[in-house]
Amino acid sequence: FHSPRGSPIMRAALVLLLSLSGVRSHGSVDEALLLEIKNNPHWNEEYINTCNGDKIGVPGLQCHIYRIFLYTVKVEVRSLDSFLVVLKEFIPSAYTDELLEVIKKEELEIQSTVDKNTGKNTLSAGRNANGTFFPHHEYEISSKIFEHIQQRFPFIEFRMAEQFQVLSYKSGGHYAPHYDYLDYATEEIANRCAWYRGGGNRLMTFLFIMQTAEKGGGTVFPRIGTSVQPEKGDAIVWLNMDAQHEKLKESLHGACPIWEGTKTAATLWMRVRGQELLLPCANEKEFDIEKLVHPTEKQLLYKRDWICDYGCYTE
Repeated sequence: FHSPRGSPIMRAALVLLLSLSGVRSHGSVDEALLLEIKNNPHWNEEYINTCNGDKIGVPGLQCHIYRIFLYTVKVEVRSLDSFLVVLKEFIPSAYTDELLEVIKKEELEIQSTVDKNTGKNTLSAGRNANGTFFPHHEYEISSKIFEHIQQRFPFIEFRMAEQFQVLSYKSGGHYAPHYDYLDYATEEIANRCAWYRGGGNRLMTFLFIMQTAEKGGGTVFPRIGTSVQPEKGDAIVWLNMDAQHEKLKESLHGACPIWEGTKTAATLWMRVRGQELLLPCANEKEFDIEKLVHPTEKQLLYKRDWICDYGCYTE
């Protein structure tokens, strides 16, 4: 993978400055790297503190395990009000390993963000990652993974998702808290995007982990007050908009800094059109998200619920 960590001269200067001031590198976090993040205007103390550790958010929420169409799904609920769940051990290790081997042959590019005033991609100091896009069925393994996801999460129409985006974050990599909902300045600018014209805005984000960093690399949700430190094969799923197609403020999220190692993940952004199974009835004001975390007995062969202690799937 190719991932610049900023100017070598700047990094050397930071290390020299820290050494002269008597600050040393901790066993857990490189101080020069931490200083870079703290001095980044896109990060603040709250975001960094929430990244530290694996905060569980609201206590007393449940984990669920069920089989749908004979497929086992393990759901760890982090928030129901704004819908944030972790699907544990969702993508088989053999699949993630094979996709990683495919990605290693690709030329990963520095990733940009969307300028709401122009609709164009632009580089930002709030993002330090490399990545690439490819169609769902570009490779045999990407096709397997796509079908695997659709079969086990059938109430979402993944055919309305954008292309796979694979992201690689090396030491120093991060993506400061942001929204996946595309908040264009005008409808005219929004309609310049073919995805927006054909599918509307981003309803939901589906992020699965192929490789975890040795230190850091969680996903932080500051408005919910939680961070998720997923394992290889886990998927994090959240809503970006409400049933009135307005941006969910609680969907603010970021890729926590990588202190050591490399994190590799893949994202699917589901567009709102074509998601009839999730849409509310005319007299309701919320999406029918219950079926995503707690399907009815008619849809299941097996179901088990219990209070989460956020480690319940490692037994």
